[in-house]
Formats: sequence, C-alpha cells, structure tokens
Amino acid sequence: MSKIDGNKELVQDFFNLLSSGSDEYLDYYTDESLIWTAGENAIGGSRSKSEVVGFAKSVLDSFPKGITFNVVNLVAENDYVAAEVEGEAMHVSGKPYNNKYHFLIKIKDSKILELKEYMDTQLAVKVLLGE
Repeated sequence: MSKIDGNKELVQDFFNLLSSGSDEYLDYYTDESLIWTAGENAIGGSRSKSEVVGFAKSVLDSFPKGITFNVVNLVAENDYVAAEVEGEAMHVSGKPYNNKYHFLIKIKDSKILELKEYMDTQLAVKVLLGE
C-alpha cells in the first residue's frame, strides 16, 4: 500500500471511530497535535490534544445517539488528506444537526499532526450554542 493510500485509510478509520462513539479516535493524535476549527465563537479556535479531550466530550455528549460522519470524498497528496464529510445527528434539544465539513489533515508517522475543520459555523452556533 502506498503512503498516500495509507493516509487516506487512516483518515477513513478516524471518522469511522468518531462515528462509533468510541473515544479511541483520540489515539490518532499525538501530544503535539494541533486541532483547529473555523469560527470566531466558543466552537472555533486552536486546541491541543489535551484540550480537545474535554471539549469534544462536551460537544459529543449533546448528541445522545452520536454523530454519524459520512466520508464523501478523500483527496491525498504527500502528508495531507483533504476530506469532504457530511455529519448526521439529532441534538439533545431535538433539533437535527446535519452539517457539511471539509477537513485538511496533516499526517506524520501514521498519526494526525494537524487537523483543520471547516464547516457551516452558523448552523453549529445555532444548534450547539443555542444562539
């Protein structure tokens, strides 16, 4: 398997684990990983792996049946994988949360070194923050 194919498989496995509700997706990060989310609000910004642990738990806990992340497309070159992803979930408030995402992921030594998340931030604020 080529490095590019291996990186794409790693990203697919990451989203499969994230969809399963298991916190094993955190094993794909290193202590040096940087996770960035678009938005000038409580959701957006840069976080380390240790910061993501609590933050992601609080977000994921607001979806009693979890979030299903469907990978639509993966494009890879060198150490980067671009992932087009659609999420499906029902928020604890009863509102559907079906967001569309684009992730740019840098992989080093079979771990996610950087993850940049772009999404419909207006939908995220409306459903997740109730604004």
